[in-house]
Amino acid sequence: MKIGFFSALLVFSTILSGTIPVFAQTGTSITVNTDKPAYSDGNQMIISGTVNAQLNVPISIIIRDPSNNIVLIGQVSPDANNNYSTQVTAGGDLWTATGKYEIDVTYGSKDNTAKTTFLFTGSLSTTPVVVEGQSYNATYKITNGKLLGIIPDTPAKSISIRIQPSGSGVLSITLPRSLMDAKNNGQDGQFVIQNNGVPTPFNETRTDTTSRTLSIPFGSDTTQITIIGTQIVPEFGTISIMILAIGMVCSILYFRTKMQHKI
Repeated sequence: MKIGFFSALLVFSTILSGTIPVFAQTGTSITVNTDKPAYSDGNQMIISGTVNAQLNVPISIIIRDPSNNIVLIGQVSPDANNNYSTQVTAGGDLWTATGKYEIDVTYGSKDNTAKTTFLFTGSLSTTPVVVEGQSYNATYKITNGKLLGIIPDTPAKSISIRIQPSGSGVLSITLPRSLMDAKNNGQDGQFVIQNNGVPTPFNETRTDTTSRTLSIPFGSDTTQITIIGTQIVPEFGTISIMILAIGMVCSILYFRTKMQHKI
Protein backbone atom coordinates (compact mmCIF):
# COMPACT_ATOMS: atom_id res chain seq x y z
CA MET A 1 0.00 0.00 0.00
CA LYS A 2 1.40 3.39 -0.98
CA ILE A 3 0.57 6.33 1.29
CA GLY A 4 1.05 10.07 1.24
CA PHE A 5 3.18 12.01 3.71
CA PHE A 6 2.97 15.51 5.21
CA SER A 7 5.61 18.10 5.85
CA ALA A 8 7.16 18.64 9.27
CA LEU A 9 5.24 21.91 9.63
CA LEU A 10 1.93 20.10 9.27
CA VAL A 11 3.09 17.54 11.79
CA PHE A 12 3.83 20.11 14.43
CA SER A 13 0.57 21.94 13.76
CA THR A 14 -1.41 18.74 14.12
CA ILE A 15 0.36 17.78 17.33
CA LEU A 16 -0.20 21.23 18.83
CA SER A 17 -3.87 21.17 17.92
CA GLY A 18 -4.31 17.97 19.88
CA THR A 19 -6.11 16.13 17.09
CA ILE A 20 -3.88 13.04 17.15
CA PRO A 21 -5.67 10.44 19.30
CA VAL A 22 -3.71 8.48 21.89
CA PHE A 23 -4.92 5.00 22.75
CA ALA A 24 -3.84 3.43 26.02
CA GLN A 25 -3.49 -0.16 24.90
CA THR A 26 -1.37 -2.88 26.45
CA GLY A 27 -0.27 -6.32 25.39
CA THR A 28 0.58 -5.36 21.78
CA SER A 29 3.90 -5.19 19.94
CA ILE A 30 5.14 -3.94 16.58
CA THR A 31 8.21 -4.44 14.38
CA VAL A 32 9.69 -2.33 11.58
CA ASN A 33 12.29 -2.82 8.86
CA THR A 34 13.33 -1.49 5.45
CA ASP A 35 14.01 -3.43 2.26
CA LYS A 36 17.56 -2.05 1.89
CA PRO A 37 20.21 -0.65 4.26
CA ALA A 38 20.90 2.50 2.20
CA TYR A 39 19.13 4.84 -0.22
CA SER A 40 20.05 7.79 -2.39
CA ASP A 41 17.88 10.72 -3.45
CA GLY A 42 14.82 9.52 -5.39
CA ASN A 43 15.09 5.85 -4.41
CA GLN A 44 11.92 3.99 -3.44
CA MET A 45 11.93 2.67 0.13
CA ILE A 46 9.63 -0.05 1.45
CA ILE A 47 8.85 0.16 5.17
CA SER A 48 7.20 -2.94 6.57
CA GLY A 49 6.62 -4.92 9.75
CA THR A 50 4.12 -6.82 11.84
CA VAL A 51 1.82 -6.31 14.81
CA ASN A 52 0.60 -9.08 17.09
CA ALA A 53 -2.89 -7.72 17.64
CA GLN A 54 -5.44 -5.54 15.85
CA LEU A 55 -6.30 -2.23 17.52
CA ASN A 56 -8.43 -0.78 14.72
CA VAL A 57 -6.21 2.31 14.59
CA PRO A 58 -3.54 3.28 12.02
CA ILE A 59 0.19 2.87 12.56
CA SER A 60 2.08 6.17 12.80
CA ILE A 61 5.38 6.37 10.89
CA ILE A 62 7.95 9.13 11.45
CA ILE A 63 11.34 9.49 9.75
CA ARG A 64 14.05 11.65 11.37
CA ASP A 65 17.36 12.88 9.97
CA PRO A 66 20.76 12.62 11.76
CA SER A 67 19.96 15.81 13.71
CA ASN A 68 16.62 14.34 14.89
CA ASN A 69 14.58 16.63 12.64
CA ILE A 70 11.34 15.14 11.24
CA VAL A 71 11.50 14.78 7.46
CA LEU A 72 8.47 12.56 6.78
CA ILE A 73 5.38 11.39 8.64
CA GLY A 74 2.48 9.18 7.63
CA GLN A 75 0.09 6.40 8.57
CA VAL A 76 -0.63 2.87 7.39
CA SER A 77 -2.99 0.15 8.61
CA PRO A 78 -2.12 -3.51 9.19
CA ASP A 79 -3.82 -6.09 6.99
CA ALA A 80 -5.89 -9.07 8.13
CA ASN A 81 -2.69 -11.06 8.74
CA ASN A 82 -1.26 -8.37 11.04
CA ASN A 83 1.32 -7.28 8.45
CA TYR A 84 1.83 -3.76 7.16
CA SER A 85 3.85 -2.28 4.30
CA THR A 86 4.16 1.12 2.67
CA GLN A 87 6.36 2.70 0.02
CA VAL A 88 7.95 6.13 0.30
CA THR A 89 10.44 8.10 -1.77
CA ALA A 90 13.73 8.94 -0.11
CA GLY A 91 14.75 12.56 -0.53
CA GLY A 92 13.05 15.91 -0.84
CA ASP A 93 13.40 19.46 0.43
CA LEU A 94 13.70 18.39 4.08
CA TRP A 95 16.32 15.70 3.44
CA THR A 96 19.25 18.09 3.55
CA ALA A 97 21.77 15.92 5.43
CA THR A 98 23.45 12.66 4.53
CA GLY A 99 24.02 9.97 7.13
CA LYS A 100 22.00 7.70 9.39
CA TYR A 101 18.24 8.30 9.43
CA GLU A 102 15.80 6.76 11.93
CA ILE A 103 12.29 5.38 11.38
CA ASP A 104 9.95 5.36 14.40
CA VAL A 105 6.62 3.53 14.28
CA THR A 106 3.90 3.77 16.92
CA TYR A 107 0.78 1.62 17.19
CA GLY A 108 -1.89 2.76 19.61
CA SER A 109 0.30 4.35 22.30
CA LYS A 110 3.80 5.64 22.91
CA ASP A 111 4.55 2.46 24.84
CA ASN A 112 4.01 0.38 21.71
CA THR A 113 6.80 1.53 19.39
CA ALA A 114 9.67 0.21 17.30
CA LYS A 115 12.51 1.80 15.36
CA THR A 116 15.11 1.05 12.73
CA THR A 117 17.78 3.02 10.87
CA PHE A 118 19.06 3.36 7.30
CA LEU A 119 21.76 5.29 5.48
CA PHE A 120 20.75 8.21 3.26
CA THR A 121 23.51 9.05 0.79
CA GLY A 122 21.76 11.99 -0.85
CA SER A 123 22.04 12.83 -4.52
CA LEU A 124 25.12 11.02 -5.77
CA SER A 125 27.52 12.08 -8.50
CA THR A 126 30.20 9.94 -10.12
CA THR A 127 33.77 10.95 -10.89
CA PRO A 128 36.51 8.84 -12.47
CA VAL A 129 39.78 8.14 -10.67
CA VAL A 130 42.53 7.15 -13.13
CA VAL A 131 45.47 5.09 -11.86
CA GLU A 132 48.13 4.18 -14.45
CA GLY A 133 45.63 4.28 -17.30
CA GLN A 134 42.94 2.31 -15.44
CA SER A 135 39.74 4.21 -14.58
CA TYR A 136 37.71 3.58 -11.41
CA ASN A 137 34.39 5.24 -10.58
CA ALA A 138 33.95 6.92 -7.19
CA THR A 139 30.46 8.15 -6.23
CA TYR A 140 30.06 11.12 -3.95
CA LYS A 141 27.79 13.81 -2.52
CA ILE A 142 29.09 17.12 -1.23
CA THR A 143 27.24 19.80 0.72
CA ASN A 144 28.39 23.43 0.66
CA GLY A 145 31.08 22.80 -1.88
CA LYS A 146 32.18 21.50 -5.26
CA LEU A 147 34.47 18.57 -5.99
CA LEU A 148 37.10 19.64 -8.51
CA GLY A 149 39.04 16.44 -9.01
CA ILE A 150 40.70 13.38 -7.46
CA ILE A 151 44.43 12.72 -7.81
CA PRO A 152 45.83 9.28 -6.83
CA ASP A 153 49.28 8.85 -5.28
CA THR A 154 50.23 5.19 -5.71
CA PRO A 155 53.52 5.25 -3.70
CA ALA A 156 51.76 6.99 -0.78
CA LYS A 157 48.69 4.67 -1.10
CA SER A 158 46.44 7.72 -1.01
CA ILE A 159 44.13 9.92 -3.04
CA SER A 160 43.90 13.69 -2.83
CA ILE A 161 40.49 15.29 -3.41
CA ARG A 162 40.46 18.93 -4.44
CA ILE A 163 37.33 20.83 -3.39
CA GLN A 164 35.97 24.37 -3.62
CA PRO A 165 33.99 25.02 -0.41
CA SER A 166 31.22 27.58 -0.07
CA GLY A 167 31.13 27.05 3.71
CA SER A 168 31.50 24.22 6.19
CA GLY A 169 30.11 20.99 4.78
CA VAL A 170 30.41 17.24 4.41
CA LEU A 171 31.84 15.09 1.63
CA SER A 172 30.36 11.59 1.47
CA ILE A 173 32.34 9.42 -0.93
CA THR A 174 32.08 5.75 -1.81
CA LEU A 175 35.37 4.19 -2.87
CA PRO A 176 35.49 0.81 -4.60
CA ARG A 177 37.83 -1.61 -2.85
CA SER A 178 39.25 -2.36 -6.29
CA LEU A 179 40.64 1.20 -6.19
CA MET A 180 41.92 1.45 -2.62
CA ASP A 181 41.40 -0.10 0.78
CA ALA A 182 42.68 -0.09 4.35
CA LYS A 183 43.56 -3.47 5.84
CA ASN A 184 45.09 -4.66 9.10
CA ASN A 185 46.12 -8.34 9.24
CA GLY A 186 43.63 -9.12 6.49
CA GLN A 187 40.75 -7.33 8.25
CA ASP A 188 39.24 -3.94 7.51
CA GLY A 189 41.30 -1.20 9.12
CA GLN A 190 40.91 2.54 9.48
CA PHE A 191 41.66 5.03 6.76
CA VAL A 192 43.55 8.18 7.71
CA ILE A 193 41.80 11.38 6.62
CA GLN A 194 43.47 14.79 6.39
CA ASN A 195 41.98 18.21 5.65
CA ASN A 196 44.68 20.48 4.27
CA GLY A 197 47.23 18.06 5.74
CA VAL A 198 45.68 18.00 9.22
CA PRO A 199 44.15 14.72 10.53
CA THR A 200 40.37 14.99 10.86
CA PRO A 201 37.65 12.70 12.32
CA PHE A 202 35.17 11.06 9.96
CA ASN A 203 32.41 8.45 9.85
CA GLU A 204 32.35 5.27 7.81
CA THR A 205 29.46 3.10 6.65
CA ARG A 206 30.01 -0.32 5.09
CA THR A 207 26.96 -1.58 3.20
CA ASP A 208 28.61 -4.20 1.01
CA THR A 209 31.88 -6.06 0.40
CA THR A 210 32.88 -4.15 -2.73
CA SER A 211 33.13 -0.57 -1.45
CA ARG A 212 33.54 1.66 1.60
CA THR A 213 31.66 4.91 2.20
CA LEU A 214 33.31 7.76 4.12
CA SER A 215 31.56 10.89 5.42
CA ILE A 216 34.18 13.59 5.87
CA PRO A 217 33.39 17.01 7.40
CA PHE A 218 35.35 20.00 6.14
CA GLY A 219 35.66 23.67 6.96
CA SER A 220 35.19 26.73 4.79
CA ASP A 221 38.97 26.96 4.31
CA THR A 222 39.51 23.34 3.23
CA THR A 223 40.80 22.98 -0.31
CA GLN A 224 42.20 19.44 -0.20
CA ILE A 225 41.03 16.24 1.48
CA THR A 226 43.50 13.35 1.54
CA ILE A 227 42.44 9.74 2.11
CA ILE A 228 45.29 7.40 3.09
CA GLY A 229 44.89 3.62 3.07
CA THR A 230 47.16 0.60 3.14
CA GLN A 231 46.80 -0.37 -0.52
CA ILE A 232 45.96 1.28 -3.79
CA VAL A 233 45.74 -0.65 -7.01
CA PRO A 234 47.32 -1.49 -9.20
CA GLU A 235 50.11 -2.00 -6.65
CA PHE A 236 52.24 -3.02 -9.61
CA GLY A 237 50.56 -1.54 -12.69
CA THR A 238 51.51 -1.97 -16.30
CA ILE A 239 54.11 0.77 -16.29
CA SER A 240 55.71 -0.52 -13.10
CA ILE A 241 55.87 -4.05 -14.48
CA MET A 242 57.43 -2.81 -17.73
CA ILE A 243 60.06 -0.83 -15.83
CA LEU A 244 60.82 -3.85 -13.65
CA ALA A 245 61.08 -6.13 -16.71
CA ILE A 246 63.38 -3.71 -18.56
CA GLY A 247 65.56 -3.44 -15.48
CA MET A 248 65.87 -7.22 -15.20
CA VAL A 249 66.71 -7.59 -18.90
CA CYS A 250 69.36 -4.89 -18.66
CA SER A 251 70.88 -6.56 -15.61
CA ILE A 252 71.03 -9.93 -17.38
CA LEU A 253 72.65 -8.42 -20.49
CA TYR A 254 75.13 -6.50 -18.35
CA PHE A 255 76.32 -9.56 -16.43
CA ARG A 256 76.38 -11.71 -19.58
CA THR A 257 78.55 -9.12 -21.38
CA LYS A 258 80.85 -8.87 -18.37
CA MET A 259 81.29 -12.63 -18.25
CA GLN A 260 82.08 -12.74 -21.98
CA HIS A 261 84.79 -10.09 -21.54
CA LYS A 262 86.39 -12.14 -18.79
CA ILE A 263 86.50 -15.21 -21.03
